[in-house]
Amino acid sequence: MRRDKVLRFLTIAFVAGAFIGLVCGLAFGGASPTSTSKAVAQTDKGGSDSATAASLVSSASAAPMTPERAKAIGANEMGQVLVLMYHLIDSEETEWTRTPENFRKDIALLKSEGFYPINVRDLASGNIDIPAGKSPVVITFDDSSPGQYRILDDGTLDPDSAVGILQEAVKAGNWAPRASFFCLLDVVPKERELFGQPDRQQEKLRNLVEWGYEIGSHTVTHLDLKKASTTEATKQLAESQATLERLIGGGYAVTSLSIPFGEYPAKDSLIASGQYDDTKYAYTAGLSLGATPSASPFSSGFKALHIPRIRGSANYITTAIADFKKNPELRYISDGDPTTVSAPADLASKLGNLRTDLGRPVVRY
Repeated sequence: MRRDKVLRFLTIAFVAGAFIGLVCGLAFGGASPTSTSKAVAQTDKGGSDSATAASLVSSASAAPMTPERAKAIGANEMGQVLVLMYHLIDSEETEWTRTPENFRKDIALLKSEGFYPINVRDLASGNIDIPAGKSPVVITFDDSSPGQYRILDDGTLDPDSAVGILQEAVKAGNWAPRASFFCLLDVVPKERELFGQPDRQQEKLRNLVEWGYEIGSHTVTHLDLKKASTTEATKQLAESQATLERLIGGGYAVTSLSIPFGEYPAKDSLIASGQYDDTKYAYTAGLSLGATPSASPFSSGFKALHIPRIRGSANYITTAIADFKKNPELRYISDGDPTTVSAPADLASKLGNLRTDLGRPVVRY
């Protein structure tokens, strides 16, 4: 009996000791990944600036944005945003046509230069959710031509269509399925109605939205809103939005409008909202023509219904990137936190003033 009691005592003591050791080890013996990265940032004072920045950025999702982290990232969310305008994607390069090969090169260049795609609606709302250190780029397509989105006879996505090339970039990594497509509904040639292929039009619209892309209006017939009567403009703005939303379904809201020919009506209020018969409409973003980047949505200079676009052809993209390299203080750099706005205390005058109605934390450094 005595021997059994001794063995029982030793067994209980061993188990209790092991348990106490485990608890102490968890409590005092190690640090969490977040605390480790903080310790590195605090103790590695002799390291390089890049190492410090990396340690600060690594804990971005675990702590509120601070001036120190924003500075380490080089964040400037008051910087300008590149908005690109494409039309045809086809075999021969012309003023308004980009070949599949050149469009691939455009995407590869944007990737290599630190750009990351967002949709028009994200720019207009200031919902710019991209990795820290990246710059947003908005890729837009007007006229819904077949080369933008084609489905082959075997049901697969044409790898040489714009969507095929974009999806290829997504699969390769460091890129998101974001771009905005502005569709026509009743035009000649008919192939520019919802990307052609009439039996697949609804399928294409729903696929694009499901994958993360944006569908917007280009009016019904590519209407010149400057020359059109108020009644006709109101009719097309209402019918285009309602038709696209019905085809897409699922409660999807069309909120962006590409202004045909870049010709605006006399008053922006006609674009912003209206009603034709029983059909109401409202647009929160309008795209124009131009040759300059857009102001940041957080800047006093931003006009959501007049977002300028740079042509996605020839040397327009390379020139815009070269200009940012010459004037890096003008380029939008994300802090990686879509809930805050980070920017240097001293801003270039071209960037305007920080808006006072943002309703979110602002970090200056």
